[in-house]
Amino acid sequence: MAQDPKTARLVRVLTDGRPANLTQALGLAEALARIVAVEIETAEVRLEGWRARLPGPLAAAALPRGAWSALRPRPDLAIGAGRRGNLAARLLARAGVPAVAVLDPGRPLGDFAAVVLPEHDRRRGGNVLTTLGAMSRLTPQAIAAAPCPVPRLPAPRLAVLIGGPSRSAGFDAGALLADLDRFRGWSVIATASRRTPAGLVARLRAARPGDFIWDGTGPNPYPGMLGLVDAVLVTADSISMASEAATSGRPVFVSGRPSPGKNARFHAALAARGIARPAEAAPALWRYPPLAEADRIAALLARRLGFLPGDAAPIQEASKRRPP
Repeated sequence: MAQDPKTARLVRVLTDGRPANLTQALGLAEALARIVAVEIETAEVRLEGWRARLPGPLAAAALPRGAWSALRPRPDLAIGAGRRGNLAARLLARAGVPAVAVLDPGRPLGDFAAVVLPEHDRRRGGNVLTTLGAMSRLTPQAIAAAPCPVPRLPAPRLAVLIGGPSRSAGFDAGALLADLDRFRGWSVIATASRRTPAGLVARLRAARPGDFIWDGTGPNPYPGMLGLVDAVLVTADSISMASEAATSGRPVFVSGRPSPGKNARFHAALAARGIARPAEAAPALWRYPPLAEADRIAALLARRLGFLPGDAAPIQEASKRRPP
């Protein structure tokens, strides 16, 4: 959308610089830009040294001069994500700027005009908007337009999104290799992540000779690969990867067992909506409306904040929508 700087509202995205937090906050801002005229600015709020170890209220008071400058000029809307981003957004909220917190701000939820939380967190409130998984910058249009620098492999094709172990979720490399055997006769385009265990790419290449397994060198085929494939296999450890896979509208298979708690609740919700199935169900093909949580939340926010005509929209929680 072309923006008229005289009429566009200024939206400032404030994050701690972590890619996952920036993706969600910027994805929401970009979704807002698809329905109203906005100008988007981003700022990384840094706390270093002793400031980084302070609890929330003291950290806000001790924000360094550079962080305070990220709050100026005064925006029409602040979107924060991550601890430091939400601290900065809260400062703007106290100055009268509508502020949205993405993920748990670590502060009272009532300090913000809206708080966007994944439904698997199980937190609710009058100003809480819940999402199925993580918001994304991806749309079917963005996927179709993204380049995918891989050889043209014969159909059917499978995208494989490989995560790795984390503090909150385990990772089963053996399950991934076994699940790939279910797709005999399929071509594979796989991409590893920063958490992928060393040596796994070599094992995948040995198991799938002739397929494309990205090892971090050269152009990353993601996300354009999502537009070339017939289905997606994603490891169970990553909520964000499964959420992005769901924006494609392609069948999503989950490799490995989700860890108990939030991870398991997320994957159960994804399955209940007809988006994902365990890898044991492969191969199979089905369709569903591409997941578009950033656009849904942006539309709710635009009305609640008066950016669109009409009364404030009631909060529509993802958990109360019918599966497709």
